[in-house]
Amino acid sequence: MRAATLRQPHTWWQHTGEACRALRRMSWLLLAVVGCLCSIGIAFIFAIGRQHGGGFALAWQNQAMWVVIGLAGMLVLAALDYEWLGRGSHLIYVGTIALLIAVLLIGREIHGARSWIVLPGGKTLQPAEFAKLGVILPVAWLASRQSMHLGRWRHLFPFALLLALPIALIALQPDYGSALVLLPIVVGIVFVAGLPARWLVYAGLIVALLSPIIFHQVLAEHQRDRIRIFLNPSSDTTRSGWNARQSLLAVGSGGLSGKGFMNGTQNTLGYLPRNVSHTDFIFSVIAEETGFVGSTAVIVLEVLLLLLSVYIASQACDEFGRNVACGIAVMFCCHVYINIGMTVGMAPIIGIPLPFVSSGGSFMLLTMGCIGILQSIYIRRR
Repeated sequence: MRAATLRQPHTWWQHTGEACRALRRMSWLLLAVVGCLCSIGIAFIFAIGRQHGGGFALAWQNQAMWVVIGLAGMLVLAALDYEWLGRGSHLIYVGTIALLIAVLLIGREIHGARSWIVLPGGKTLQPAEFAKLGVILPVAWLASRQSMHLGRWRHLFPFALLLALPIALIALQPDYGSALVLLPIVVGIVFVAGLPARWLVYAGLIVALLSPIIFHQVLAEHQRDRIRIFLNPSSDTTRSGWNARQSLLAVGSGGLSGKGFMNGTQNTLGYLPRNVSHTDFIFSVIAEETGFVGSTAVIVLEVLLLLLSVYIASQACDEFGRNVACGIAVMFCCHVYINIGMTVGMAPIIGIPLPFVSSGGSFMLLTMGCIGILQSIYIRRR
């Protein structure tokens, strides 16, 4: 049996007195990386808004507002002992499920998906984004229990249940991109917590055997088209493959140093879809206007974000902290790979934002909250 690795969190009274002193022990490198990525995102959202005009012109102000709100939330979570989040993770999970049910009942349908709840003032909230952290916390807490032996099949059923319900609710919206990210997050946490590697091989073989059935019976026609375009990009460049083709042209036309800030043509002329050029395809705009140099800088910053997340996991003083940091690292990795990969033909186009760069309030609040938890783990490292 594993030795106890959990610790007693500070009381609220003790915690309040130590909050300010704790914040001085944050990872300033992690904060600097996040600041650079947010600045790049706001700059290019501003540029896209100026090029498109209309309602897009104010998108950068909304993004800046969400960054400020997110930073405040990050500081609160950094000062809070993350062990309290673990102890309340079951309540966080229930709240997540309630939001996912609410969006199906009262949510607004945009671009064919009922994924947003309208807030007072016209702002929208996307519960599927918060579901990622709402799954990470209870799964990480459960995996850190001494009673869990992940080498036994029956001990994996609670994790399957925690994963299945939010995936099903998110898929009903439908938002298959967000649902897809939950699977590697949970797998990554349980693997770090002790899942035998051979079981991952078995699971991969099962998925490979079931993939034809999933492709033909589960996926919608437009989703099958995206996979076909990914496997054979030249099969359709005028309809289903239009976005993928134009994104590749934008990235390739940037050359070494790009066309200059706000001088990109694929975005300005509308070849990139205007409604998502500041969200899903913002990397294409960055690559066209700043070229290989600028796009490489963004990739380096995102990779540094991943490495810092893994480093913080290695320094955690208990299993719960390690599991949470690993889950957050996997989430960042999935978003970075899929978002950048789909703009250069290395992943199907499924609508995944780029951390701290893409426009979006819900995702910004989620990622800032994750940074706050990482900082809390780092502050209380061994």
